[in-house]
Amino acid sequence: MAGVAGAAEKQMTADIVVVGGGAAGMAAVTQAVDAGKKAILLEKNAFLGGGASMAEGLGAVQTRWQRDKNYALAIEDAYNRVMNYTHYKTNGPLLRRFLEGSAENLDWLSKHNLTFHLTQMSPTECITWHVVGKYKNSQHGAAYIEALSDWAKEKGATILTSTPAKSLITENGRVVGVKAADNQGNTYTIRAKAVIISTGGFNNSPERVRDWGHYDPAIYQGLVPLNKTGDGIAMAEAAGAVPGNMALMAHPGTRASNVKLLGNIWVMSWQPKPVWVNDSGKRFVRETVTHEFSDAANALGQQHNGYAWAIIDSNMVDYFEKEGLDLGVGVLVPVGAKMTDMKKEIKDVLAKGSDGFKSGATIAELAKQIGVPAATLEETMKRYNENVAFGFDRDFYKEREWLTPINKGPFYAIKIAPYSFTSIGGIKIDQYMHALDKNNQPVKGLYCTGMDAGGMYGDSYPVWFSGNAFGFSSWSGRHAALQAIEDEKL
Repeated sequence: MAGVAGAAEKQMTADIVVVGGGAAGMAAVTQAVDAGKKAILLEKNAFLGGGASMAEGLGAVQTRWQRDKNYALAIEDAYNRVMNYTHYKTNGPLLRRFLEGSAENLDWLSKHNLTFHLTQMSPTECITWHVVGKYKNSQHGAAYIEALSDWAKEKGATILTSTPAKSLITENGRVVGVKAADNQGNTYTIRAKAVIISTGGFNNSPERVRDWGHYDPAIYQGLVPLNKTGDGIAMAEAAGAVPGNMALMAHPGTRASNVKLLGNIWVMSWQPKPVWVNDSGKRFVRETVTHEFSDAANALGQQHNGYAWAIIDSNMVDYFEKEGLDLGVGVLVPVGAKMTDMKKEIKDVLAKGSDGFKSGATIAELAKQIGVPAATLEETMKRYNENVAFGFDRDFYKEREWLTPINKGPFYAIKIAPYSFTSIGGIKIDQYMHALDKNNQPVKGLYCTGMDAGGMYGDSYPVWFSGNAFGFSSWSGRHAALQAIEDEKL
């Protein structure tokens, strides 16, 4: 790149450099310029947003939106529930600070041209999801990014896209800047009083999914390729910070050729009414686990070869067409959405052929199509239908209201497997977003936020606290900037 004609070596200075332009990074740079500080943001992609652009709402407690709906989730209750869910792998002081500041953070965002409305995706969730309203022509996470980007630029922030940070500059054990390079061959040496890492995690790097998260990347595939490859975590570690617990925000999804992402077949696989069987043709879980998508992904990942088949029948197809979905996909595909062209999509996919969507006039024929023993699948479905008739799932205790007979052909099978929205966890931090070294002391000048920060999660994402990753990312980015200003007396 150094040999590109016209390329330059640029020297820059700033009070704060933010590495990454997602939820955390945009909050950090906006807070920095709000405080009158010189801030530079570096973004690897040609566009801002990363995973935040795909997000919909921020998790928070004790907000004015919740009060307006007479909904109360005490901070104490949220704290205890998170700690119990993660088996106390969560950093307690960090969690407490986030919960106590989550409502105020939404108030701050409201002063930056953002609006919110409170909603719920699953009946098992607390009502903590503050979905972002429209800004200009964007909505949800994309609106958050555009609104903060506009605000930060107007206040004087320098935002460089297609300019990934390459390494941190350290002197005498202190981080004093960043080296970067853009797609035109220009290199940048940026000196700063503080660097905030917010690069969005590592779930788009199969090697780091395997080495850091200890998942099989062939099974746990990233849903959307957003170039989140762990750059920030690696740079922080090279500067002396130590990694904490790292995992994936995993979720179930259809894995089948010629099936449209978030189309009728795709969303049908993880509804609570179908039956899930593994590659032996046996049930292994109560299918309502899908209300907690991280738990559902865990169950799938534990199966041989890391997948299952969701079995439905013709009556269920009719149900989804006429009555709609029992479980939505965020606010994009809400509960009750009718799959009006379901039969057409089924016909089209079967005509094209798919490795993950099969049909059979009988259960035995379906078993042959998906490669499981016919006698086993027939016995599995016979026993399940007996359970439905009894009104009690003797095997996995699926709730009665979700027990539906599956007995009318043709029958269909949809392959379902774990994916990841993002990674969760990263560099070990304290409650002030300081990156910590091997002696549990802050690496001076370095802060880690959002999905590059360790300490908020155990090995699974707490779906019941919906929006908490987006909420934590925004809060931690903003408060890293505030902490840097205080630490460095900027």
